[in-house]
Amino acid sequence: MKMKKSKIVLSALSILLIASIFLVFSSSQNQIPSADDSVGIEYHSNVCVYKNNELVQCDHNLLYDTGKELIKTYLGDTGGASDGVDQISLCNATAGCQAPVAGASETFSLLNSCGMEEATGTYASVGTGNWTITNQFTSTCNNIVTNSTRLQNTAGTNFAGNNFTLVTLQNQDALTVVWNIWVV
Repeated sequence: MKMKKSKIVLSALSILLIASIFLVFSSSQNQIPSADDSVGIEYHSNVCVYKNNELVQCDHNLLYDTGKELIKTYLGDTGGASDGVDQISLCNATAGCQAPVAGASETFSLLNSCGMEEATGTYASVGTGNWTITNQFTSTCNNIVTNSTRLQNTAGTNFAGNNFTLVTLQNQDALTVVWNIWVV
């Protein structure tokens, strides 16, 4: 009788252990990274092929270098259209600047005076799928405080945001913002 009880207990413990391992493994595989975990632009896609409504294969595809250049060309849009992502703005930290969130709903009090107005950055292609948008702001006032920047198009659609160490600018201080962007 003791042998039968110990086998039942051992079996129950084994099942419990296997179930626990399964739960831990499956929950660690399904975690979705938050916006705070973002590391930059990546390309994700797959291609699914069906024959007579039956799946043949679904697999990742390769982004060609020419495709990276297409993304760079569209986002940089050096042709002057309003959808080009080349507008750099700064936030007035005195009025309030919060860390960027995916929905762009953070407090962002636009700096719009003292030489710190939103500006069209200078676009530069720096390699396959790599580009920069740069602008140098020069303060015409004292005690201008900023710690956040946004990149958007002239239509006002936000592309990205970034917080940086708080900076206090005095008259004639220059602040250069360089957005480095690449597609991997």
